[in-house]
Amino acid sequence: MNHISLIFKELLYRKVSSLIILLTVIIASTASVAIYTLSKASENETRKIMREQGLNLYIFPKGTNLIDFYSVNNTPSFSENYVDKLAESKTFDAVRHLTGILQVKISDWKDPNGSSHQIVLIGYKDEAMQRYLPEQETMGFDVPRGSVHVGALIAKNIPEGDFFTITGYDGKQYSFKIAKRLDEGKGIIDQGVAFNLTDLQDILGMEGKINKIEALGCVCHDGRIKNARNQVQAIFPDLEVTELSSIADARENQRIMMNRYGAFIIPFVIIACLLITGLLFYQNINARRHEIGLLKAMGTSTGTILLMVLAKAFLLGFAGGILGFFTGSLVAEYFGREIFRFTAFSIKPLWNLVYYCIIIFPLLWMLSSWIPALIASRIDAAKTLSQEY
Repeated sequence: MNHISLIFKELLYRKVSSLIILLTVIIASTASVAIYTLSKASENETRKIMREQGLNLYIFPKGTNLIDFYSVNNTPSFSENYVDKLAESKTFDAVRHLTGILQVKISDWKDPNGSSHQIVLIGYKDEAMQRYLPEQETMGFDVPRGSVHVGALIAKNIPEGDFFTITGYDGKQYSFKIAKRLDEGKGIIDQGVAFNLTDLQDILGMEGKINKIEALGCVCHDGRIKNARNQVQAIFPDLEVTELSSIADARENQRIMMNRYGAFIIPFVIIACLLITGLLFYQNINARRHEIGLLKAMGTSTGTILLMVLAKAFLLGFAGGILGFFTGSLVAEYFGREIFRFTAFSIKPLWNLVYYCIIIFPLLWMLSSWIPALIASRIDAAKTLSQEY
């Protein structure tokens, strides 16, 4: 009889044992795929959540007094063209989401009631698309020209329907439609007003000028801030880079936590399933001692017996790996909708995992059957067949 057909007949004959072994593969594959998919979704979710905290890198002229910088006193300005030049660089990949900003403090803005207030004006340049990096969703404020976003504290002093009005450097009054009244708790913008950069430059008479670039630093092999600073200063030696480490650390710690979680739970599940599979194969070999002895008596070689056991493990690992991939993807999608707020409906099967499933799980299950296969190959035909059953 053909040995391949014999393997399939044995699988069908011992349905319960075969199904349990197949189930262990499916469980291990499902858990691995689901956890890995959810960890990737967690990274995307973290990026979305961190967006709410803002960008974490500031780029500004060298020599800027950081006390003035952090207290929003007026600081040295530089050309907004720096943003575009950074975005066009082929070697500049440690920083993403470049946004040129002009930020100034006004000490005598008068609200519609005639009261004076100290407020912050922030002009946002449209985010520069980095030409040589994959396109990503924009971050920060997108303020259309001719309108403003007013912070929660400013909004309290401006009645609904009124315009935001401010006196420019030339003594003229500039009025803007209030496109959005921001919620409380947005940081310094609570006491500020967000403009399109060009509008604020016109008001202040600072055409083409900004005084900082906000950006997002990546996690790099030689350190976040070090790598970002080196790349910026290689292009513009007159610029300096500083980091809001609380935002960067939160982003990185979340990523590390999910990676460590996956690195622990996935091997734990796989090893548990492999041990169960090994015991099931051992039990299966013991139940088939008489059959294996008969095969050897009929001239089947030791190597063929070994390969038959390993081939059975390979087939079950292959089938279980494929089924586990689809099951794991469905599990990740189902539970992802319950866990994640921003990325719930963007969780999709990671098709590159299919290749890992159809390679790794057959090999692992062949490994788990190796010792039982060796035992099967060493069964003495004469001794086994002489025993009564």
